[in-house]
Amino acid sequence: MPFDHRSSLIRDSIGVKTNVAVQKATLKLFKEIIYAAFLIVQKKYPRKNDLAILVDEKYGAAILKDAKKRKIKICYTVEKSGGKELAFEYGNSFGAHIAKFQPDFVKVLVRYNPSNKEINKRQLKKLKRLGEFCEKKNYRLLLELLVPPTKNDLAIAGSLAAFDKNYRIKKTVDAIGEIKKAVKVDVWKMEGFDKSNWRKIFKVVPEYSKIIVLGRGENEKNVMKWIMDAKIFSKIIGFAVGRTIFLKPLLEYHKKRVSKKRAEELIAADFSKFVKLWNS
Repeated sequence: MPFDHRSSLIRDSIGVKTNVAVQKATLKLFKEIIYAAFLIVQKKYPRKNDLAILVDEKYGAAILKDAKKRKIKICYTVEKSGGKELAFEYGNSFGAHIAKFQPDFVKVLVRYNPSNKEINKRQLKKLKRLGEFCEKKNYRLLLELLVPPTKNDLAIAGSLAAFDKNYRIKKTVDAIGEIKKAVKVDVWKMEGFDKSNWRKIFKVVPEYSKIIVLGRGENEKNVMKWIMDAKIFSKIIGFAVGRTIFLKPLLEYHKKRVSKKRAEELIAADFSKFVKLWNS
């Protein structure tokens, strides 16, 4: 259950112009609701070790600590939210912050289009530093790869939909090829592809790496198709679907249309639906 969202959750729920103190209090509450929903599913799930949470320290420190006590697998987020270029949330102190929580996975999101040569040089240096730290301290690294189109990409493709259909796969393959030279990635978190394109991904992803599928805030129908296409491959070990599951119930709660308990139940039901789909 990924709920390390920060800037996107503010944007999609309460609005970026909201008072900063209100943003902080609201996001903490939202994350408590999502975590409570996760616990509802986790308590009933027979293979508890299959389930994990992905959350940030900024708004979810108490959740990380509680999950650690419950022996729930935790993924700790290190990147600053919302930037076009990778930056660490706590700068050069990222190692000390990771050590506070002793996570099962360290997660980093990078927006990486191979055409952005200068930005990518800087990003690869940061990824290398993080990777070296994780290897030294025996943390497994989970890398979320997003491949945003450049203006030139969109001009060539004609639209974002056309880029997704005709160009994203090649850009993603090239991005993986460059990133894997700088850092050892245990798990890649990637957008969904159809079966033929997944096979192209497998050719470039290192043998030791696994993959999970992200949701990208897409509608339920599309995400379910991504999961169905992905689950047949042993290389792909799971999914991380967030906003598709929790955004609507959180908005309903925020608008006082449902109670906190009901929001938790709705999120739990949707999360359980995806878990069952994966295992079907």
